[in-house]
Amino acid sequence: MTQFGTWQPKIRGKLFYNWPQGACEEALRFTSAGQLGVEPYDVAIVGAGVVGCGLAYRLSQYDLRVLLIDRLHDVGEGTSKANSALIHSGYDAKPGSLESKLLHEAEADWPGLAARLKIPLDPIGGIMMAVTDEQERQLEAAEKNAHANRATDVRILSATEIREREPNASPDVRGGLLVPGESLVDPFMASIAYAEIALANGVDILLGADIAGVELGQPPGAPLHHLVTADGHRLPVRRIVNAAGLGSRRLADGYGGGAFDINPRRGQFLLFDKSARPLVQHILLPVPTAHTKGVLVAPTIFGNLLAGPTAEDLPLEDPAATHTTVEGIRRVVEGGSRLVDGLARQPVIATYAGARCACSQGSYVIRHNDGAPGIVTVTGARSTGLTASISLARHLIDGMQKELGLELSPDSAALDCRPDSAWPGWWRRPFENGATDARADHGCAVCFCEVISGGEIRDALDSPLKPRTMDALKRRTRVLSGRCQGFDCQVPLAEIVSGHTGIGIAQLTKNGPGSELVVPGQAEVTA
Repeated sequence: MTQFGTWQPKIRGKLFYNWPQGACEEALRFTSAGQLGVEPYDVAIVGAGVVGCGLAYRLSQYDLRVLLIDRLHDVGEGTSKANSALIHSGYDAKPGSLESKLLHEAEADWPGLAARLKIPLDPIGGIMMAVTDEQERQLEAAEKNAHANRATDVRILSATEIREREPNASPDVRGGLLVPGESLVDPFMASIAYAEIALANGVDILLGADIAGVELGQPPGAPLHHLVTADGHRLPVRRIVNAAGLGSRRLADGYGGGAFDINPRRGQFLLFDKSARPLVQHILLPVPTAHTKGVLVAPTIFGNLLAGPTAEDLPLEDPAATHTTVEGIRRVVEGGSRLVDGLARQPVIATYAGARCACSQGSYVIRHNDGAPGIVTVTGARSTGLTASISLARHLIDGMQKELGLELSPDSAALDCRPDSAWPGWWRRPFENGATDARADHGCAVCFCEVISGGEIRDALDSPLKPRTMDALKRRTRVLSGRCQGFDCQVPLAEIVSGHTGIGIAQLTKNGPGSELVVPGQAEVTA
């Protein structure tokens, strides 16, 4: 198979989208709980962010019946899609905390994990920069904290040493910490790769299905519960893992889970053009506060430059939690400019915001048999959830064995990696290693900013999770992500998707029903 060929493993799991008729192929459309079979699931994971997908991946290595379900229309569609895209070393965690333990384990896991799952990773390293006298006085304590977290390669740098490494560092820099363990990663591909392997190994995936409630087993304490979707489908499950992020409180209310208080912590970002990439050589980190890690400036794995995030606590049901604001973007520019001289003069191609799950009870709140036997609540994984996803999955499985009676028998047929053909085409270009593809559509660009071909888009459409939204294709191929932000390529992209899947142009969406690309009644159907 060529490098740009579609990964087509033997799929043992079922994949469905809970969409209106016409929004996806009928073979993918969820209409009845019977499509998933009648046997109860051993584990149902509610929330297909990077934490839920990571858990599904690990559970798929065992002989279990597992369901991964999300109200959104792609994996990693919520908080997971709008983070800083870093693998953290855990140098600034609280020593002795669960977060510190998970990050230490995950940092060691990620190089091998990324290679097996074909997730682009760049161990570029970071520098935490002190730009005030007060921050400089904190460096010694920060170094001791890092060493207590077993990040023993962290050391203090002088201002001169920082400028040698970063010629465009702010003139205000007083000193800093060298943090070699920080890495860049493709944050989208992590959720996708986890879920693709889970699906291949037999995990069922249901997207676009909102869980309206939980029917606890009767009599109380009975081992069988039911997840009830908003449109009335009842799904039998023996164990439920609530990994629903900002939806975790509402779901917990449905099964009588214990008290915890969460809110969206909005983080706004600026994405700079690729011409800005040479401005920095490392991930540049501010001195963190008790509230936030602060505004960083970092290259992206895609070749851009990123600045952010803010840390704005908003009410749980605030619909503006993922909206950018003039004030927020101003704060990103100011925060980034405190680290990098000339950042404000660089061209910006996009702004975006994500809503992290801030929990007043702390990070990584995990409760077993929460409200009823067989239910696990997982919440409060804020900015380090991507990094810790693999070690957290192991931790959760260990807990389910001990506290929920989960019996594990390894599945000898389970996959643990994706083939070389699963590397995204923007990361492994065929012309860089002499590979060729005989199909003409791999030589015909659709997205000129990112040099993405029609063949790559069709390969993505045929990949195991069958992405059917513009945003889902954007995360897999980089189409719509360049300097023009889709101005030139969205129409040809829509034509390719419609022609390849049979979905009418009027039914194509940005990120699911309600985000149609064409105003109803305005689409013209041509022969």
